[in-house]
Amino acid sequence: MGNKVSESRKKKPGEFTAEYLAEKAKREYANGIASFKIDSKKSALIVVDMIEEFTKPGYCPSWIPEATKQLPRVRELIEVCRGLNVPVIYTCYAFHPSFVDMNPYFRAGWTPLDNFDDYDGPPLFLKESIDPSIKPRYGKDVIIAKPSYGAFTNTSLDYVLKNLAVDTVIICGTMTNYCCGATARDAHARGYKVVFGSDVNSTDDPQIQEAELKTLRRGIALVLTKDEMLEALQGFGEYAEKGAERLSTLRQS
Repeated sequence: MGNKVSESRKKKPGEFTAEYLAEKAKREYANGIASFKIDSKKSALIVVDMIEEFTKPGYCPSWIPEATKQLPRVRELIEVCRGLNVPVIYTCYAFHPSFVDMNPYFRAGWTPLDNFDDYDGPPLFLKESIDPSIKPRYGKDVIIAKPSYGAFTNTSLDYVLKNLAVDTVIICGTMTNYCCGATARDAHARGYKVVFGSDVNSTDDPQIQEAELKTLRRGIALVLTKDEMLEALQGFGEYAEKGAERLSTLRQS
């Protein structure tokens, strides 16, 4: 992931100590940088599960306060991508009322989405409920209802990306260590370049957030801030594909 060692520092077989490897791992978790660059013409934005069950303050036990705080940054990222003609793909949950189409191990897990033990209200996750502040452009943006954490699992997302001739996915949304991280890993496994927003992906525990970012940074994704992603998408900065068109103004969608 872009951490090269000079010839003079290379070690021979048998020279790798536990202390050396622990320090190397710590350094790469903190500072690992993937070697690929971002080209807006080959990229798509995936907005993972920014739905009211996660973003609406106080609504239900699945609310992620940090997701609500990040909505303005996510909205800016969406708007810039639209201006650059970068496809925007939303994911959500929209289960059958019987939840027969749900991953069965959601129910066997610790947080069954259809049966919160501290919630007394109408059923959740039965329809697309993307937060109104970042609503899709219906008929233009792609919306994918998923049955599990990862956006690729038993969905058409891979077909969508191939039909759009995309080789890079930019991921934002919630939760960092569940649906967003699973989507990043699945994209990586399918051969996509993965860009993961450090301040546009959210979860419910700051320590878990940082741990997941470290893992993704070291071996899965190019982890960038929203501002770094916007700069690269517009053809500027160290993370932009060299030779990609540099835009001083956004193209009209």
